[in-house]
Amino acid sequence: MTASQSFLLRFSRHAGVVVGLIGVVVLIGWVFGIQGLKSFAADSVAMRPLNAVLFILAGGAVIRATTKKAPDALIFLFASILVLGGGMKVVVSVFGLDFPLSRLLVRDGAMMTAINFILCGSALLLLDVETRRGFRPAQVFIIVTGLIALLVLIGYSYRVLPLYSIGSTNPMALNSAIAFGVLSLAMLSVRPERGVMIAITSDTTGGAMARRLLPAAVLIPLILGALRFSSEKHGIFSIEAGISLFAFSNIVLFTAVIWWNAKLLYVAEAERLATMEKLQQTTRDLERSNTELQQFAYVASHDLTEPLRMISSYLELLNDRARTKLGPEEQEFIGYAVDGAQRMQGLIQDLLAYARVDTRGRPMAPTDCEEVLETALANLKVAIGEGHAVVEHEHLPTVKGDSVQLAQVFQNLIGNAIKFHGKIEPKVHIGADRQNGEWVFQVKDNGIGIDPKNFDRIFVLFQRLHTRQEYPGTGMGLAICKKIIERHGGRIWAESKPNEGATFFFTLPAENGGNHNSG
Repeated sequence: MTASQSFLLRFSRHAGVVVGLIGVVVLIGWVFGIQGLKSFAADSVAMRPLNAVLFILAGGAVIRATTKKAPDALIFLFASILVLGGGMKVVVSVFGLDFPLSRLLVRDGAMMTAINFILCGSALLLLDVETRRGFRPAQVFIIVTGLIALLVLIGYSYRVLPLYSIGSTNPMALNSAIAFGVLSLAMLSVRPERGVMIAITSDTTGGAMARRLLPAAVLIPLILGALRFSSEKHGIFSIEAGISLFAFSNIVLFTAVIWWNAKLLYVAEAERLATMEKLQQTTRDLERSNTELQQFAYVASHDLTEPLRMISSYLELLNDRARTKLGPEEQEFIGYAVDGAQRMQGLIQDLLAYARVDTRGRPMAPTDCEEVLETALANLKVAIGEGHAVVEHEHLPTVKGDSVQLAQVFQNLIGNAIKFHGKIEPKVHIGADRQNGEWVFQVKDNGIGIDPKNFDRIFVLFQRLHTRQEYPGTGMGLAICKKIIERHGGRIWAESKPNEGATFFFTLPAENGGNHNSG
């Protein structure tokens, strides 16, 4: 949630309190017969008690909505009462019903007050309803309510009766118009990250412009209109002069506001372009450096392999020919040297495989993961037999990928499951599910498990959680898997607890044709 959205959410809560307090103040005015509390102005009609109660409920519903991700039973109850209260007023007025309650409703303010309560109640009932195209009917109801309140307030400001009665014999009370205006702002702010509000509250350039221009669009015409009305009323300007100055002032002020925003956007755009240029240059440098590092790793690994093979071979040859001449200690030294050379050779081979993921990868093509898994299991046939491992799998899909590299991923993950099996015979289960446009593969085992604090370490080059005496290996297998999966546009992670087995997940995009094979 952005800073603007957090601010509006807090504003909504406080505005709901204000709406509720307006209703409470009016009720106090009715209880103690204080006209100023009932109308907020000497020449304004009083808000009726029923309306005051409905405003208290509306304010309470808004406050509760700010703490709930979705409307609950209490919000629905308050909203239903708003719709019922406004609806009964409309029905009584339209059909001319006559019963004790109808006399209270008919006397209870303007028709537009009742319609606004219906709109507000409906908006609360539909607060989180959204169509596939992102249309939110609740926000339409709220905006209409706010526009009616604004029109009434303008009517009171300029003493234009038709604007705050709007065709009705009973005008909307001034404090009702104020309460509806605050309520509409509060209800729009309840979900600041959705619908029309996202364009205003986002951290984008458009959101910043909207937040600067909207207050000006509302305040400038209101202030200038009030000044024109006052000047004409007191004979300072004629009607023609007032209209001319009003138009001139609007042009000047809005031009100034637009220029101010344009300047701010120009500065922001210039900074953005400069930042993008630096980022592009940094990206080019990183790509060049990455290419050079990959080439260096490949060349270094390839050139080091042959000398190490020679060292290992001659040490083994020396050990064979001089076995009878060397003592146990000298033979042990030679054994250490041979083991070190072989481990170094394994590290170089894994480093070479890591460097080749991007540089020597095959083009992406439709790949049957069933066949890929069969290849991996064939390569692991000896390890599976020696470890008495059981490998089960569900039907796997066809994806777009590099069959050789994906076989390496399966081989590394299944091989790890067999290696880290603990005291019981290893059992591995492989499956795949389609979720949100991608395939989520899982390789689950019953081994020794992994401490969650080590989840990030296991995918880093040369990171080992156990000594070579406990479990052999270079610590490169999972790093290679991670790089392969990322090359395919996916991600890889683990879920596990110590002594409870481990499950490795990785995702691959679900391309056209990426369906389950039939079994």
